Amino acid sequence: MGNQHTPLFPDVPGMDLFRGDSWHGTRWNHAVELAGKRIAIVGSAASAVQIVPEVAKVAGQLTVLQRSANWIMPRGKKPYSAWQQHLARRFPVLITLLRKWQNALMGQVEYAVTLGHKRMDQFENVVRKFIARSIDDPELRRQLTPDSRYGCKRGLVSDDFYPALNRDNVELVAAGLREVTPTGLITTDGREIDVDIIIYCTGYRILDFDRIEVTGSEGSQLAEVMADNPRAHKGISVPGFPNYFFAVGPNGLVLNVSYFKTAEQSVATIVRLLGEMCAAGATRMEVRGDVFADYNDWMAGRFPRFSWGASDCHSYYRNASGHAPFLFPGNFREFCQLQDSCGLHEYNLA
Repeated sequence: MGNQHTPLFPDVPGMDLFRGDSWHGTRWNHAVELAGKRIAIVGSAASAVQIVPEVAKVAGQLTVLQRSANWIMPRGKKPYSAWQQHLARRFPVLITLLRKWQNALMGQVEYAVTLGHKRMDQFENVVRKFIARSIDDPELRRQLTPDSRYGCKRGLVSDDFYPALNRDNVELVAAGLREVTPTGLITTDGREIDVDIIIYCTGYRILDFDRIEVTGSEGSQLAEVMADNPRAHKGISVPGFPNYFFAVGPNGLVLNVSYFKTAEQSVATIVRLLGEMCAAGATRMEVRGDVFADYNDWMAGRFPRFSWGASDCHSYYRNASGHAPFLFPGNFREFCQLQDSCGLHEYNLA
C-alpha cells in the first residue's frame, strides 16, 4: 500500500472558507501563478524544506509556519565535474566505492538515533553549527534549534532551506495553525496573516490501511485490526489474513538503509515463503498467533532504546496510544537475520 501516501491536512476550522488558492504539497496546483503572491506554507518538515527555497525565489512574501524545529543536516550537494564524470566512465569501480561509502555514512544513523550514544551528540552538533553559519538573526537561530533529540522526528537534509529564511521576502513564524479565515490564517499564538495562497506541507496519514478493503478469513477488516495498534510479524504478516503480506508493514522500515532495500528484503522473504508453502503442497499460510505475539513483545522492549520510540518523543513515529508502529527497532543486519529465520514453522498451513 505504501505507508506515506494520503495527504494529511490540519484539523482546524475555516479551511473551506478561504477565498484564495490552497493545496497540499503532494497535490501541487500547477495552474496557479506564484510570482509576486503572498504565500503561506504550513509546516517546516520534509516537504517544506524542498518547497520553501523554490517558492521563496518567486513569492512576493512567503510566511512559513513552524510548530516545532527539525534537525536538518547539510546535504553538501555538488554537481559532478567533467573530470569526475570522465573518471567514473573510465573506472566504474569508483562508483561502486562511492556507493559503499555513502552506505557506510547512512549506517551511522542507527547510532545517531540511539539514546546515550555519542553519535547522537555528534549529529546534533553538526546541525547546530550548520544553523550558526547559515542563519544571520540570533532569534531565528534559536527558533530553528530543535528541543527534541535527533531522530525523534524524521531527520532531514537540505542545503538551501536555512539560507532561504534569510531572504527579505521570507518570514518564519514559530507557531502552528489555529484557524483559516477567508483572507488568510490565524496562528496558535493569535497572529492574523493575510495571504493569497496557502500550501499545506503537513505530512501524510501513516499506515492508513483503510485505503484498500482487505477482508480476513473470519470476516475481519484489516483497517479495523490495524486502527489503534498496527502490528505485524517481522514486518510482513498478521494473523487472520492468510496469504496476505506487506512489503513494508508495521515496524517493517529500517532507518539506517534506503527505503527500497528494506522493501526488497521483505519481498524476497515473502517470495521464499510462498515457494516453501507450494513445495509443502499447501495453498494457504497464516502466521501463528503465539509467534506474532512473542515477536511484538520482543520489539516493544527495544523501542525505548531509540529517540523515536522514547516516551517523551511526540512525532508521527508514535501514535496517540504511545505505540511506535513505524520503524524497526534495530539495524538492517538484524532485520535481515530475523527475516532469514522466517520459515513455515512460524505459520499454520492448510
